[in-house]
Amino acid sequence: MLNRRVTSGLMVGFLFVTFGAPLFSADWNQWRGGERSGVDLSSPELVDALPERGMKPVWYVIEDDLPAAAASGWSSPVVSGEFVYLFTHKKTQTSQGKLPPLKFPYLPPEKRVGMTDEEYAEYEVNRRDEQETRAKGFRFDEYVYCLNRKNGKLEWVNEHSSVYTRFAQSGSPTVVNDKLFVMSAGRTARAVNTRTGETQWAVKVPGEFRDQYLQSSFAIEGDLAIVLCDGLYALNVNTGELVWEYEVEAKRNIHCSPVIWKSDAGARVICNVAEGMTVCLDVQSGTLVWEVESGAGNATPIIAGDKLLLYGQSRKSGLVCYGLSQTTPDELWRFNGAADSGSSPVALNDLVFVQGDRRLACVALDTGKTKWQTMLDLNRPRYTSLIAADNKVFYAFDGLLAFAAKDKYQPLMQAKINREGLLADEAAFRKLLGINELEKTAEGQKEAELVMRKEFGNGPLVCTTPAISDGFMYIRLKRGIACYDLRK
Repeated sequence: MLNRRVTSGLMVGFLFVTFGAPLFSADWNQWRGGERSGVDLSSPELVDALPERGMKPVWYVIEDDLPAAAASGWSSPVVSGEFVYLFTHKKTQTSQGKLPPLKFPYLPPEKRVGMTDEEYAEYEVNRRDEQETRAKGFRFDEYVYCLNRKNGKLEWVNEHSSVYTRFAQSGSPTVVNDKLFVMSAGRTARAVNTRTGETQWAVKVPGEFRDQYLQSSFAIEGDLAIVLCDGLYALNVNTGELVWEYEVEAKRNIHCSPVIWKSDAGARVICNVAEGMTVCLDVQSGTLVWEVESGAGNATPIIAGDKLLLYGQSRKSGLVCYGLSQTTPDELWRFNGAADSGSSPVALNDLVFVQGDRRLACVALDTGKTKWQTMLDLNRPRYTSLIAADNKVFYAFDGLLAFAAKDKYQPLMQAKINREGLLADEAAFRKLLGINELEKTAEGQKEAELVMRKEFGNGPLVCTTPAISDGFMYIRLKRGIACYDLRK
């Protein structure tokens, strides 16, 4: 375990554009923001469209300066005070020579066609064994990066020796009162001092571990840090001591992050657990208040006034709305027009916006009635969640889509990000790269395709979600992390 602090005299390489100092009034200090709703309610006015020539990043720190930022999991950035924090889980090959091709590679759903459930289950057993054997030729480490939010300078990095998981550990940090909480690989919960970058405590959460990846992010309430690891566990924020645990009978990986409901009867924690169940527990004791078979999965629950929104991984489950209650809640409506493996919706202006199955949809919060739907011209968008600020909704998959938070679909920007971090729409890039001229000949059309593919190999990292605070958006890219000033 190692902490490295970067002194003020050390400069890291980054692209930097000066800007007026923001008044850090709003934090995005955890997964999906301060209220874990995906909405920045105190946002200043934001631009309605990008400049004609695009928008350069305020700063862009590339993988050369954050060596563990690329190919190291899918944790999303968070913002607290004057700093941006990023967690990564990196593997480094220690064995000699090139590894042989995989005998049992991952099979996406379309490649499982024709396999019985038993055949696929056997294939997965073989794939797990093969991956575990190959992992012996690698070293695994975790890094927590602290960057200055004004200029992207590296303030400190916390290094932690880690272990193999089937997919990289990717829970996002939660920052509260000078402590950063993160779920590390191997069921290890950690707290890092945000002033020094030193690990304050690291404890093993009860339960068996082989190679499971646990992507839940901590919810903090008072002196308790609560996280999902099969079941729900509450740890003392100062010591890491286990305060209570809520066991779940079905031991299956669910990556939902818990949310806190400030009910009239006291604080409650709500979280989706295995087998499509959603539970509500008393925060202080961990006792069950109610449970409901919602069909929800990895998506984060959303509390919208007196309503609870849950999102499933199949159209049968869809998006469901319950009336919050101290007893088993009543289902108010269910929208079966979309589903996603992990994307979370947003609720704003008495509307709910949801992404799934290459579809964006807007439904009424009160009734669940469809207001509009539109198809996304994207290749298998999944996991990345919607966020909102200044009555605008953003979706950062492949590029950055923004649309008005209204009951009629009104796109505002459909942008790409190039290798230098420039955020611009297709017309701007076509002009910049001379694509229109190239496409005048058959040979030029082939070259244009290659140019565009190379230029846009650095969009938002799949499965991650940006942070937005005080009008600045922080996007984790395939080759680093960038900050954009979206203020008017």
